[in-house]
Amino acid sequence: MKADGGTASVDGHPLTDAAAVRSSIGVLPESSGYPSAQTAQSYLRFYGQLFGLGRRQADERADRLLQQLGLGDNHGRISTFSRGMRQRLGLARALINRPTVLFLDEPTLGLDPAGKQDIMAHLTRTAVDDGTCVILCSHLLDEVERVCDRVAIMNEGTIVTQGTVDEVIAISGVLGYGKIRVPTEAVGAADAALRTSSAVSAIRFDNARPGELEVQLSTTDGARSALLRCLLDAGIELRAFDLQGARLSDAFLALTGAPSRSTAGGKR
Repeated sequence: MKADGGTASVDGHPLTDAAAVRSSIGVLPESSGYPSAQTAQSYLRFYGQLFGLGRRQADERADRLLQQLGLGDNHGRISTFSRGMRQRLGLARALINRPTVLFLDEPTLGLDPAGKQDIMAHLTRTAVDDGTCVILCSHLLDEVERVCDRVAIMNEGTIVTQGTVDEVIAISGVLGYGKIRVPTEAVGAADAALRTSSAVSAIRFDNARPGELEVQLSTTDGARSALLRCLLDAGIELRAFDLQGARLSDAFLALTGAPSRSTAGGKR
């Protein structure tokens, strides 16, 4: 596809030099076709040779990737692979040429929780140990928040903000939130104490659960610690608490026009 305007480069190569760009990138699309009659080894050998590797070198690199991605013991045809196994194979293919830039679209699709953890750990090692720039496109924002050092949020094809995870959350204006449970007779004292704290911007009571307060945290640094300290200093017993800072998912909803959990409630 030809650009409508402007310029861009990948690893120093202009997009007009397509061969150079392809040699330095790896790509895992969300949906990728696989030749069902091949084995994973022969499939990766083919792609390695496309990138100029000799057969022996391609086989060695394929073996190493298959072992690292949990497919080393699978010698059957790709037609027998589950969706998760094919996703691992697609990632191995994207890494066969040791790319400088790796583009991934929903790389953990079809994997169980343990498989997702393995893949994300492998991607982190790829970025840190090999110096690969990993560009991850995903709607699984907990994964993005856990492994990415920079984030860009897109809405209808336009980047609405970008920066570190903390910067994006701060730009969105969403707040942290949580629930606190105290003895029923201490609710009034807890309410009074929390209203003196700069760590709290709003308080609500849950009438269905006597003794439980819902709080919205301010943007003050250390708001969660300050909130707990406020209650303890007031001599109030904490029976349970669940305090969470603002999450990337809340920021995404706020920046794309949908209400987040931390902005959906009203003040008491």
